[in-house]
Amino acid sequence: MIIDGRTFSEIAETEGTSKRRVQDVVDLATLAPDVLEAIAAGEQPDGLTTDYLIKSGFPAIWSDQHEQFAAL
Repeated sequence: MIIDGRTFSEIAETEGTSKRRVQDVVDLATLAPDVLEAIAAGEQPDGLTTDYLIKSGFPAIWSDQHEQFAAL
């Protein structure tokens, strides 16, 4: 959708959600690939939830993400 050049507002309207939620979910795309794989496999730490990631934020540097998530 974003690749198609649609704005966050357009995507939000189509998906029936808020612009802020779309922005938050897009930010999740910057998670380290192995973190995304663990989440997809259901092998992430119990505390590593979408709400945690959105509310707490996470570093852009993958090694820093690993350190942050290891503490959960």
